[in-house]
Amino acid sequence: MKVFLSFLALLVIIGSTFSCKKATAKAKIIAPKANDVWIEGKTYTIRWKGFKEGVICISILIGGHDAGIINSCDSCAAQNKYKWTIPHGFVSGFGEDKDDAVRVVLYYKDNESNPYFSDYFTISK
Repeated sequence: MKVFLSFLALLVIIGSTFSCKKATAKAKIIAPKANDVWIEGKTYTIRWKGFKEGVICISILIGGHDAGIINSCDSCAAQNKYKWTIPHGFVSGFGEDKDDAVRVVLYYKDNESNPYFSDYFTISK
């Protein structure tokens, strides 16, 4: 029985080492910053800090409307970053050269009711 419990404890330690974990500080999206201008077709890094262990979803809001999840809800919160290539036409496909009411939204995959929002920034053609 002791061998089994020791083995089980070892599995828990190993599992926690490779799991999505981190953070005790207040959660916050640190990039994009207010008034940043990101260009369609270019790659940018969305950055955050202070998120607890778990898996997060990353979504984009344009003018308060959901423009979709960009990471398949599979990012480990402990990564603290996600590289996103903005598709051509993401904003300009709607007849606009730019939109300055864009926000990144992060939320835990298992808790959509507690989202975190970036500052407003611009996506341009």
